Amino acid sequence: MSMEDEFKRNPPPLPYEPGTVRLFLPLEALKATHGLLRIADRRESGVMWYGTKDASGDGTVCYVVAPRQQMRWGNYHVSAEALAEVVHRVPEGWKPLAQVHSHPGKWVEHSSYDDEMVSSHRILSLVFPSYGRKTRGFLHGVGVHEWQNGYWHRLDPDSAKKRICPSDGEVRVEDMR
Repeated sequence: MSMEDEFKRNPPPLPYEPGTVRLFLPLEALKATHGLLRIADRRESGVMWYGTKDASGDGTVCYVVAPRQQMRWGNYHVSAEALAEVVHRVPEGWKPLAQVHSHPGKWVEHSSYDDEMVSSHRILSLVFPSYGRKTRGFLHGVGVHEWQNGYWHRLDPDSAKKRICPSDGEVRVEDMR
């Protein structure tokens, strides 16, 4: 497989149907995410968001963690063992809410590699541009993806704003790399 093949994806089998479950993201969690992604410098890296869910399924990010991982220019990898280390540190009752990773430039669509490497289909997958450098506004330019009908759909900016809501709150941050 060539490097170019790694980025190609087939089109979605069915159109995206907007979801309603929201993710409340404390601004401190967003700040910590940018910081953890930037530490990797010019390599892709990943961060996980964990937190609580209410009865309607809405989640609140309470824990931002960078698991042990291999980081490279064009991708990153978190082993099952490294992910298990994270899960054992998560307080009882907290759930995985999103997997976040960076891309080198402004392109924030999932690659076929990204599709294969997401740890769960029940979480959101976010792609931050420019190795996690800060963007102009809250999640401006970030690709927000949701698994639906066998495909990781990238949400349009309006749908993403309805699904990920800025909030206040304390956040635990950990870098296990």
